[in-house]
Amino acid sequence: MTNLVEYSYEKVNYLLRLKKQIERKLIIEALLHLSASIKIEIDKYHYIGFGSVYFADFIMFHKYLNINKMTSIENKKDDKIRFKFNKPFDFVKLNICDSQEYFQRFAPWNDKLFVWLDYDKEIDESMISDVEIISSHAKANDFLLVTIEGESPSSLEALKNFKTKYQQYLPGEVMLKDIKDFPKMLNSILITSIQNGLRNQIEEIAYIPMFNLSYKDTKRMYTFGVIFCKELDIGILKKELSNFYFCRNTQEILDIDCPIISLKEKMHIDSLIKQDKKLRSNPSKKIGIKTEVLKKYCIYYKYYPQFFESIY
Repeated sequence: MTNLVEYSYEKVNYLLRLKKQIERKLIIEALLHLSASIKIEIDKYHYIGFGSVYFADFIMFHKYLNINKMTSIENKKDDKIRFKFNKPFDFVKLNICDSQEYFQRFAPWNDKLFVWLDYDKEIDESMISDVEIISSHAKANDFLLVTIEGESPSSLEALKNFKTKYQQYLPGEVMLKDIKDFPKMLNSILITSIQNGLRNQIEEIAYIPMFNLSYKDTKRMYTFGVIFCKELDIGILKKELSNFYFCRNTQEILDIDCPIISLKEKMHIDSLIKQDKKLRSNPSKKIGIKTEVLKKYCIYYKYYPQFFESIY
């Protein structure tokens, strides 16, 4: 029987999401820094993710991190031919199964792992299970990123129902302000899931939060990422990550709030940016973009993608 469920990759081109692309570049910059500063050799890692039919992260992580050991997990068996056809490189391995089955039966735990569970829907028990399984097997210097839908519940009643469902992961009472701070509740669930997994470790393994990001292209998404480590390495890792404003080792969430601008506007603004990332002069009147919008652009200008039509 044909599966009639419409998946997100059938509705949205993953390559054309501004803030998602910026998120990928922030992650790459941090990993490149750690690879150089603490000699983790990111190019020797095994990247495991959800490539879909676009494989955007696979292409970028091979291009910029030189990773050539990659596995894509896909659970839509009806599209197996499409997934295989769209593989960007021959060395990308496809596993057609759900993520729980993969991590329970096939995961290469002896490899250095960089795992990105880039889900496209609301959190559920299977995702929590994935996080716990990975955390229970993680080694020092393994990376785990999780992306889930971050749209807030529509009412306090809906929020209370959510809290009831996941009460074992969420301490304290639910208040109205939690609707606005919903990603913080997701953060608590993921942290608890990681801690639950680590309790099953034979060795003493700790973790440090690296990424605590929220953004909205089509819908609000939330990404939480950690590096697993030994207790004695926590200090040096925190020091290295402190070099990046977008690396958060607290519950503070960074909203990737960047404006959509034209190529001509971008080129003009870029020509005015000084070494301190401030503008030599304010072009607000000339180009018709408000000063506060220009300030937001200057935060992320290095990471902006540019999209062009390609005829081939």
